[in-house]
Amino acid sequence: MVNVAVLGSNEFVVGFQLAGIKNIVEATDDHFNDIKEIKNKEGVGIVVLEQKIMDSLDEVQRQEVEDSVEPVFIPVSIELEQESLKRLIKKSIGVDLWS
Repeated sequence: MVNVAVLGSNEFVVGFQLAGIKNIVEATDDHFNDIKEIKNKEGVGIVVLEQKIMDSLDEVQRQEVEDSVEPVFIPVSIELEQESLKRLIKKSIGVDLWS
């Protein structure tokens, strides 16, 4: 079974905790280390992470996160537009749910 994990600030992860997601990692000052911690967790297949964390990574680190297949990282932002969300879902699960 594939599990979902969430990485972000306390304000970001609270909603996911209320939704019942148990694999929660509150971001520290070393975001790339937080990402590596989640990658090493067994059974995690999808990681929802706060867009601010992606924005803080350097180009090499960002490319490593974007290229990751196991787990798949999905950056989410409050400002994320609906089209961007559709594209991310299609990329992560391989199916366009709106067609």
